[in-house]
Amino acid sequence: MKKFTEWLLLVIKGACIGIADAIPGVSGGTIAFILKIYDKLLDAIDLNLKKLKKNLPFLIPLGIGIVIGILLASKVLGYLFENHNVPTQFFFLGVIIGSLPAIVRECRSEGKLKIYHIIPFLVAAVGIILFNSLKEGSAAFGTNPVSLIVMMIFSAVAMIMPGLSGALVLKILGGYETAINAVNNLDFVILAYYVIGAAIGLLAAAKIISILLKKCKTGTYCAIIGLIVGSLPAIYPKEFALNGEGIIAIVIFIIGAALPIVMKRMGKGSEKSDTDDNQPTVE
Repeated sequence: MKKFTEWLLLVIKGACIGIADAIPGVSGGTIAFILKIYDKLLDAIDLNLKKLKKNLPFLIPLGIGIVIGILLASKVLGYLFENHNVPTQFFFLGVIIGSLPAIVRECRSEGKLKIYHIIPFLVAAVGIILFNSLKEGSAAFGTNPVSLIVMMIFSAVAMIMPGLSGALVLKILGGYETAINAVNNLDFVILAYYVIGAAIGLLAAAKIISILLKKCKTGTYCAIIGLIVGSLPAIYPKEFALNGEGIIAIVIFIIGAALPIVMKRMGKGSEKSDTDDNQPTVE
């Protein structure tokens, strides 16, 4: 029963990541951070077959959840953003802001922050703000197989970076609508090109970020926090007004901000259970 619960929780976490990855302006990497599986995910994505096999019990349910999340996002969230954009965006704002204290604590885990740590924070924050200011849907690439793969490589690299939206990158490059249509119409040929690009991008990005976290953890976390903070203006709905829908949006924002706290407590409970299970048995 315990194994099934852990498996189900990974599917749910994967679905949250998949939903976020499918929405322009929302970062799946940030959601992975919130759910306390970011470092483990980076470590699990590896070409080493022995290591990959060892991590399959983690990757399989998470991957199933991500696929479910993307499919749900293509159907349900398309409707929500079109008809209830402000409350939906406020929910994601709440989730991201509610997660920041835990990420800051992780950033300070190796000691006090130094004055020079503001440099990676500012560079990342300003960079993502400038990036998000680019005109969406500029169709910089065509829609041939090579172009779709290249677009998805860039998108996948962004997808795994907290604060950076892979869907937004895809939208800017002109491949987002093609991807959504392929998911909704189950066009497996087009989807195959995207999967190839995603695999290449994820493997490259995971390796680079893993090295950065090992070599300069505090500076890397400062940059990640900068990416997250810098991404907030892109998510904030400009049409927000303090009317009936606006009040509902604020309530939903509070719910979203509370979600990381709930997930953190669930994670602590799971960690405690794992620790208890690993205690030697006295006979």
